[in-house]
Amino acid sequence: MKILLIGGTGFISSKVTEFLIEKGHSVTLFVRGKTPINFSNSKKINFIYGDRHDEMLLKDLFNKDHFDVLYDMIAYEPYETEIVYKAAKGKIGRFIHCSTISIYMVSDDLSTPITEDQWQSRLMPHFPRNPFGMNYGINKRKIEEYLWSIHLEKDFPVTTIRPPYVCGPKDPAKRDYFWIQRILDKRPLLVPGSGDFSGQVVFVNDLAKAFVNLLDYPATIGQAYNVASGEINTLNEYLGKLIKMLHTDFKPSITHIPQDLFDSLPFSYFNEGDVFTFNTRRPAIFSIEKIKNDINFEFTPFENWMRETIDWFINNHKGNSTGYSFRNDEIDFINKWQYEYSNLITRVKV
Repeated sequence: MKILLIGGTGFISSKVTEFLIEKGHSVTLFVRGKTPINFSNSKKINFIYGDRHDEMLLKDLFNKDHFDVLYDMIAYEPYETEIVYKAAKGKIGRFIHCSTISIYMVSDDLSTPITEDQWQSRLMPHFPRNPFGMNYGINKRKIEEYLWSIHLEKDFPVTTIRPPYVCGPKDPAKRDYFWIQRILDKRPLLVPGSGDFSGQVVFVNDLAKAFVNLLDYPATIGQAYNVASGEINTLNEYLGKLIKMLHTDFKPSITHIPQDLFDSLPFSYFNEGDVFTFNTRRPAIFSIEKIKNDINFEFTPFENWMRETIDWFINNHKGNSTGYSFRNDEIDFINKWQYEYSNLITRVKV
């Protein structure tokens, strides 16, 4: 197939590109040219350089060429999707959009496991510290609303994939490295809340393969899919597995503090987001029955992909995890908290 990706050099999209090439597809990437090109098979990839917001450039592109599949991996605002639709309408075989489970997690009223039909549940009151991204989730939901309205016209066949947190080597968000680095420094860990909320992530390779395997199943046109691991862990369970896998001779102590107290700490918020990665505020369990049934989706076991992830971060990653510059503040708070808590216990006993 002749395939165009808007994006294609990012964390997820670069893997999609690699798997498309492996399956023999003709791949063109529409990119700005600001991200280094590191594909081992880059000679098999065509590149178009430009800004996705350039309406005339997109119209000219689709007037000159026809693509069997158009992937949009980097639409974050509804108008960005509208520009693509107006340029590509009637000139592509199908359109595949990278969405997110955040379209669910900006809602209060959800039933777990969360199924694909719950994406329009009533919005929660605006919560800037929503760990899934409040404005991000709302905008992505608006994009899907727009996509499903134009899909009905049949000349822009739509499929969307909704992943949770995406993990693996080269993760630019460095989510797993947040905990890997703190475990390896052999100092105590601070966990907001109880750490008992269950959730899922997805290995980047599994997600990329799902994007590619859609092409083998025409019945996926007109459908939306959750794509996540079938393994469900609480943050406490995740940390236990990670500590075991790191084979450190030191088992760090873990201090839990109330979420509200954590939110008041100056090091709990950094660069407009929660520093302490993964969801600590509510259950986040997603049904993957639909994707399993429709394209025979399979997920890689946690320990397999986590070994690869640990190895990459330890041996290849340069720099610290997000918020690590405040690590000493974390430790100072833990010591203070434990001191005050122990004094409280003593007073109660007396």
